Amino acid sequence: MSKVTCTDCSRKIAMHELEAKTTAVSGGFSTRYRCPFCHTEMDDVASQLTR
Repeated sequence: MSKVTCTDCSRKIAMHELEAKTTAVSGGFSTRYRCPFCHTEMDDVASQLTR
């Protein structure tokens, strides 16, 4: 399973463990992700994926 490396605490987090918040914006939706351990917000999780 793919994991995301937190930019702040360097933990490897499975995608289903990330805290996600989706909000409606003009023209679509915006999703923000947060580390469940240190609560650092991550905007670009796709670039941080590892196997």
